[in-house]
Amino acid sequence: MISFAKHCSGSDHSGLLHTVAFGFRVFRHHLLRRRLTLQPTVSVVVPFFNRCSEVQPCLESVLAQRLPDDAPFEVIAVDNGSTDGTLDELAKYPVRVVRCAVPGPAAARNAGIAAASGEVIAMIDSDATAQPGWLAALTAPFVRPDMLAVGGRVDSLSVVRGVELFAERASVLNQRKFFSGVLGFPPFFATCNVAYRRSALEQVGGFDETLRVGEDSDLAWRVLDQGGCIAYAHGAFVRHAHRSTFVGLFTQALDYGTGAAQIFAKHRHRFGRRVSVQWHDFAGLALAPLNASRWLIFGTTPYERRLGLYEAVYRAGFTLGRLRGSLRHRVLFL
Repeated sequence: MISFAKHCSGSDHSGLLHTVAFGFRVFRHHLLRRRLTLQPTVSVVVPFFNRCSEVQPCLESVLAQRLPDDAPFEVIAVDNGSTDGTLDELAKYPVRVVRCAVPGPAAARNAGIAAASGEVIAMIDSDATAQPGWLAALTAPFVRPDMLAVGGRVDSLSVVRGVELFAERASVLNQRKFFSGVLGFPPFFATCNVAYRRSALEQVGGFDETLRVGEDSDLAWRVLDQGGCIAYAHGAFVRHAHRSTFVGLFTQALDYGTGAAQIFAKHRHRFGRRVSVQWHDFAGLALAPLNASRWLIFGTTPYERRLGLYEAVYRAGFTLGRLRGSLRHRVLFL
């Protein structure tokens, strides 16, 4: 059986989706045993940009997936203008390769969606690996005709370095957290592990290619506006690479903060306000030196002694990103 949680929108799409039904349900086994004709066809879209070394682990993990009754699925690999030999690596695998000259993950995924033939479009990042059973668990809920999107579990690909361990423990890519809503945002899924019904994507026009960060949440909200369900499937499991350096962690947080402000600017009608200030984040940033000193003195492992520094770097990046995004997009989202 497949265990999942679901959000279903009704006719009222205002505010923070207060009418959403939330709970944990068991997806009954008999649904999976119905005729194959009820299970939608599946395409997997993977965007690549200068990911030569990631082609093998990513594509081999995807090609190893199995659907019920050995139903076929196609894999679309989108090259987004790579210059490092990624195209040569992609040619070694039985996948359809599509080239996208427009830079950015939103454009690359849109190109893959346009080339795909499946009724359900599954997506995974090029620096992630799909675990056994991923695709079956991710696409099984689509036997429900009102199921529009499903997201799955994301864990770290590596926790060798302290920064990676911090990102894992801080739930930087925790899909269950995204599904429950963060920063007061409605539920969404990151594109490193998600599937959408093709008709829903076509109805909203796919990803917004003007967005560099946050295109995943923007798409999820526009899809949910159609009136249907999105679900979290814990058994749909991928491992994703986290940032492994202080600079990488800061840059990621900076981009996330900037993107969050841009998304707030675009979707202010959902929140009923023009200003959002996360005072607890400012308090945390102000107390960061004290917190870092506390961990440095009382930490019992090298990771713990640096924990306060990791937190300070991430908070600083995210706060500066929100400030930069607020100035750039003329909103107050701090």
